[in-house]
Parts: sequence; C-alpha cells; structure tokens
Amino acid sequence: MRTPRTQRARIAERINAFVAQDRPLREIAGNLSKVAKYAIDEANTLSVERIDISLPRLPKKLDSFRILHLSDIHHSPFTGLDHIARAVTIASQLQPDLVVLTGDYVSHEAKFIAPVAKVLGELRGRLGVFACLGNHDHWTDAELVTKHLEKAGIRVLTNEGTRIESGESSFWLAGVDDHMVGKTDLPSALRGSFPDEFKLLLAHNPIIFRRAARAGVDLTLSGHTHGGQVRVRDNDQRLIRRRRTAGLHRLKDSQIYITRGIGTVVLPIRFQCPPEISVLELRAAVE
Repeated sequence: MRTPRTQRARIAERINAFVAQDRPLREIAGNLSKVAKYAIDEANTLSVERIDISLPRLPKKLDSFRILHLSDIHHSPFTGLDHIARAVTIASQLQPDLVVLTGDYVSHEAKFIAPVAKVLGELRGRLGVFACLGNHDHWTDAELVTKHLEKAGIRVLTNEGTRIESGESSFWLAGVDDHMVGKTDLPSALRGSFPDEFKLLLAHNPIIFRRAARAGVDLTLSGHTHGGQVRVRDNDQRLIRRRRTAGLHRLKDSQIYITRGIGTVVLPIRFQCPPEISVLELRAAVE
C-alpha cells in the first residue's frame, strides 16, 4: 500500500521528468493547449453507437426491437440546449420502437429543468418515452424534474414498472430511483411482472447490476459513469478502462449496457470518450 509520502515522491518524479524533457516549454505548453482544445471540442460532438444484444427470453416477435437510449444530459452552462437539441433531432431520425432516458437531466440548478424537459419532450418512440431519475436530479429538485418530464409526455418510472405491449407480444419495463441517494427499490419496480417474462430495467447507476441479475432482470440500461469522460492510454497506447464504465457487460443470464451519456460535469471536456446516442437492437436468441 502506497503511503502519502510515497505518492508525493512519485508525483515529484513525474514533474521533474516532465520539466527535464528536451523539448522547449513553449512547445510543451502549445501541445497541452491543443489537447485542451480537442477535449472541449469533443464534448460538443455526438457519436451514434449501434449495439445488437442477444437475449434468450426476448419474445421472438420482438426480434429487432429498437431502443433509443440517452442519459446524463446535464443541462447546465456546460451543456447547452443546442447540443441537447441536436441529440434529440438525431434520435428522432432513428425511428426507435422505444425511447428510454436514464437520469441526470440537469446538474445543480433548478432553472435548467423546464427548458431541458421541453426539448426532451420532442423525442418520439413508437411505444413511448420512459425515464428514471439520477443523483443530480435529486440534488437539484427530483419532484420538479419529474413534474416537467411528465408534463412533456415522458413517463418517469420511480420504483415501478409497466407492461409494454407490442402486437401480440409484451415485456416488463421497470425503473428504479437513484442508488446514491438511497432510494432504489428493485422489488417494487418488478412487482406485477411475471416470473418468466422478459424484463428491462432502467437504473441510472450501474452499481445495481448484480442485484438486478439475481432478481431475474434480462437487460439493465444505465448511465452515470460518463464512460469516464476523460480516457487515457498506457505506454503501449492501450485504452485504460475502469471496470464496467461503458458498453455491454454480462453476468450469467443478465446483461447491462452503460452509455457514456451526452453531457459533462465538473469540466466541459471529454477526451477519447465522445458523447453517445445509443441505439440498441434487441435480438431473440436462437435456441
């Protein structure tokens, strides 16, 4: 285990090595400025990620069911309505069967709630638009966030679920409240579902995944991590990843998809981790 003194020594070594480089400091500063500009510019981009997910319990008639997933909008001085509106415009062109939102619509200030809800209200899915809340929504005003989202036609699932009917098939869609504020109630969200039916869970924080797997949830959709927001590479140019910060993961018969989200917090930057619009195409696994 590293002591604070050891850590300080390692940091000092890195600083000394950086300063001792042959390149002039002006060149180093210029390169840092380029990286900073790139990181700011990347935060204003949008990447459409298309993911096929094979699911054994998905009804065969729902094969190719398309879900549009957005998360971590974080409307604030850092993430403007123009950026969010572009994401909504792109999402609308993808013609999803279902649109889901997994929390953190604002960062800290209540004045941003109504405008972002109005823009998100332009989202369209054949079977509707559903949402759950995140920690920042609670830290701002969860009741007001819920009120404005529902006014915009978005159903907020707070420790509850509903059966989604599509033709002759159906599945259980559930949403839990946020883990960080201690309000998650998974049993209530699954109450009313059938033991053997396909279950889709909206949960802002992916930490719930193990519990969801034990409870028989087939697919959990989450955000919260921003994919790390800033990703670095090691000396061999391999991306350094923290466990389950983004992408598709499996635990026995259960899977989770964690989106990078479209907004930012703390600093208005992203590096090697662009904002994400997720298009999930569900596939009925072949027996």
